[in-house]
Amino acid sequence: MKWIRGYQLFKESKTYANKNIISEICISMVLLNNEFLDSILDRGLKARYSENSQIFLTDLKNLLLAKNRLELGKFVDGKCVTDDEVSKINGGFDEIDFDIEKDWNILLNARLAARSIIDKLLPDQKLESEMISKVYWLGPNKDNENKEDIVLELKDGKQFSFYINKSLSSQKSSSFNTFAEDLLGSNLEKLYSEEYLPKWDKLVQQWIKIIYENSNKNIQRHIENFIDPNRIDTMKYFEYFDIRHSDPKFKHLGEFIDEFSKNILKFDELLNEVWKNKERCFVDVDRVEKDWNETKIVILNSKILENLFTNSLKTQFPEDIKKVDDNFKEAAGTVKMKFIKTVVDKMGCLERPIYYVGTGGKDFNLLPSREFFRENYDNLQLLFDYHVNFEISQLDNDFKIKLILNFENEKLIEMDIIIKFSGSELSGKLSSKYRYEIPANFNYLVSKNILD
Repeated sequence: MKWIRGYQLFKESKTYANKNIISEICISMVLLNNEFLDSILDRGLKARYSENSQIFLTDLKNLLLAKNRLELGKFVDGKCVTDDEVSKINGGFDEIDFDIEKDWNILLNARLAARSIIDKLLPDQKLESEMISKVYWLGPNKDNENKEDIVLELKDGKQFSFYINKSLSSQKSSSFNTFAEDLLGSNLEKLYSEEYLPKWDKLVQQWIKIIYENSNKNIQRHIENFIDPNRIDTMKYFEYFDIRHSDPKFKHLGEFIDEFSKNILKFDELLNEVWKNKERCFVDVDRVEKDWNETKIVILNSKILENLFTNSLKTQFPEDIKKVDDNFKEAAGTVKMKFIKTVVDKMGCLERPIYYVGTGGKDFNLLPSREFFRENYDNLQLLFDYHVNFEISQLDNDFKIKLILNFENEKLIEMDIIIKFSGSELSGKLSSKYRYEIPANFNYLVSKNILD
């Protein structure tokens, strides 16, 4: 039965995904004929499809098969062209569970999304249907490199790629090493060198001390089963992650600890459970969080990360950094190149621009191509700052690098690179989270440059 249920879930997820085909083709047709859905949505033609909604799907499929200005498309050498294997189209419509009454909003949102494209695609004018040469539906030809839903081609040959019913993600995550190796190179090896290891030792000593001294008696007794509290001040950073339960009878599976309803073998796992269950383990939670956040900001953020970045950049690229107002520094040369590469990579830019059109056209965002950044490199200004603020909120205690990318004296992108422990607090592994914001006129600034 579990296999049958699994197959049913697979079919349900596939059917739900296929409904996007209706949006993709309806949006394409409204772009080619602005009144395409008006007769159904406003003039009562819905009655034709009310008894049998499959007729509507057949009509949509026939629009593709007719190969007028709406065609099945595929990418060849970076350009979308017509795919004459129209037999692929039939499979895309199989098993779509569409009911025009229940799914009325799909049609309403498709018209709204198409109108959003018409109003916003070109920076200084509306998109007229007569300007369009073809609209390609990618459907069965999507692959890892070409994931867009439709491609619009103007009569001058310019092509525009669109994701339909999808918003542009403004957050990404990755390993800290991936980012730091690119920026710092071999200097990243200093992170756990003799220069910084005493600071890591101090960080872990403070972590253990703060938790132990502020825990209730039951938790303290559990901690004492792993270490002698008298040796906290001599604990080494890497040693911390190797400590196991001291009782030989628990050396394989650990001890079952009632407070967390689980077996715990490793010391670092115990402290992470304590931290996750602060309300039950600490007498004064606010005090504990304050003490740890202050410790983390001073030791990890300032004495380790800020110091490492500053010394590395000053040593390797002393002429590439110029101080400007508000603690920001302007990057030039290699530093500018590395930071812009980070922005482009983490935004997910491809070799062609991509437009993200959210449901109903509420979101309409342009993801520029890599070529945009290459061609306009000299007109881009990169400002950065990672100065540690010792008075920040207790909820914002991670190390942050702020990047501002200006284009022709206007802010184009603002990105925060947040460096923190991945998973649990003091997990022994750092990660980088990227969060960026774009101004309201971002699409205009980029599109105007692309189309000039």
